[in-house]
Amino acid sequence: MKTLEQVYDIVEGINEAAYGRAFDAWMAADAEDDEEAAEELRDQASAQQSDWFRHSYWSLSEEDRRAVVYWIIKDPDFADQFKDWYDPDAFDEEIDLE
Repeated sequence: MKTLEQVYDIVEGINEAAYGRAFDAWMAADAEDDEEAAEELRDQASAQQSDWFRHSYWSLSEEDRRAVVYWIIKDPDFADQFKDWYDPDAFDEEIDLE
């Protein structure tokens, strides 16, 4: 079984790659002068980043996904961070903690 640090490194890498994929969307939000429009663009960028994060998570080996779930169950702080990156609503629908 992977350690929490190893699993965190995996999912942090996934999140960094997902951010890179959504980078243009984040930059468009940052460049927007109208705060209401900027907030909508940030929401879209966040959704795009979460989509990439979920796609990459499901591309992990089964062993790595089991290790992630193990640490989600065992460490509430890790679970909170993972859910934020994954998307809390999608997490509740897609991740089986049993």
